[in-house]
Amino acid sequence: MIDNAELLRNIADALADLNATDLRTQVTLALSAGVPIRKLIQEGLGAGMRFVGERYERGEYFLSELIMASLTMTETLELLTPERQAALEPIGSVVIGTVEGDLHDIGKNIVTSMLESAGFHVLDLGVDVAPARFVETVRTVAPDLLCLSTLLSVTIPKVGETIRALDAEGLRRGVKVLVGGRCLNRELAETLGADAYGLDAWAAVKEAKRLLNNDQ
Repeated sequence: MIDNAELLRNIADALADLNATDLRTQVTLALSAGVPIRKLIQEGLGAGMRFVGERYERGEYFLSELIMASLTMTETLELLTPERQAALEPIGSVVIGTVEGDLHDIGKNIVTSMLESAGFHVLDLGVDVAPARFVETVRTVAPDLLCLSTLLSVTIPKVGETIRALDAEGLRRGVKVLVGGRCLNRELAETLGADAYGLDAWAAVKEAKRLLNNDQ
């Protein structure tokens, strides 16, 4: 008879191997065996995503595998609703959007999916988001983290404008700001007033956890 620890390892391995069929089977077995939802998510799916991240960092996986892992985990989590919602509180709340003047959303969507898979509650404002809308959303929602995405160098000033607007409204101290996009780098992000820069989707998740002191 398979014990709970082995079931959790099987879930982690199935997700890390991007085997959606086996993952569903293992999750179903775990649920039937009475494995607590919290353990299933944290020690099964969560461990699987960590394995994916480690393979990505070693160069064994690439962006396509990150996307596939994120989608696979998201689909699996949907099987656990509403049990999932009752069993596990989000590790943090995030507002994300592409800054005004930029209509690119692929990178933002990947980061959104990865953050949700990591346990964050994410509100996606979409693309071409004006600084005033970011400010109003932060005021209303009071997220732990604000993620600003931009791909175009001409819209970089909007990142700084948004951060300054938060400061002017007295909201900057209450929210961490994480920025990302190929036109940015760590030094530029610091100059713009951001707390951190995510080079890619996986780096964004790691930075988000670090900023919220949840980087275990």
